[in-house]
Amino acid sequence: MINVQPVSNIIEAFPVGIYARQNILTPEENDIILTKIYKLQETFGAGNTKDWLSGERSPDNCFHMTNLAEYLEFKTFTDKVRQCVNELARAYGSDEDHECAEAWYNIYNGDKYQEFHHHPNNIFSAVYFAKVPDGAQGIYFKRPDNGSMLPPKNKKRTTIFNQDILIAPPEERTVIIFRSNLQHSVPPHNLTSDRVTVALNFQ
Repeated sequence: MINVQPVSNIIEAFPVGIYARQNILTPEENDIILTKIYKLQETFGAGNTKDWLSGERSPDNCFHMTNLAEYLEFKTFTDKVRQCVNELARAYGSDEDHECAEAWYNIYNGDKYQEFHHHPNNIFSAVYFAKVPDGAQGIYFKRPDNGSMLPPKNKKRTTIFNQDILIAPPEERTVIIFRSNLQHSVPPHNLTSDRVTVALNFQ
């Protein structure tokens, strides 16, 4: 009997890389940055709520108010995330060392959320889960061409070619890294305790 290998006429063109790595910090290192985040929250309160459509329902944050990468408590953290970013960069064919341009915390509770957005004028962006309570939402990524053209008629099933949303589940001490033009969001929560993340941009 002749063994005939199946041949596909479809190639997976222009894939998008999303990087995920668990346990990039020890529990003790994670506690250090969490403690600093809560101290900074006492200073900045709700933080910047003007740059987002979510407005007052935005997470407490320090976006464009202070840069966490400049604090000593975050040096180990930003160094480890930078190593992960450069690992993803290698997959994109770059041997350059990408540096952290800015970092900020986001503290979600109650019904706070973040609409779909991207991070212009950056190369890679990252989100680190510092604290994840029960029921917390993950990060929702939108496919790059979503909404830019008519979909095929009468969609019957989800495939890698028509999946509109990809969800990165929340897991403490895990970092998610992606190209900065990839739209992402955090849907409304119904939380009684804090979901704490750190977002970073790299150039």
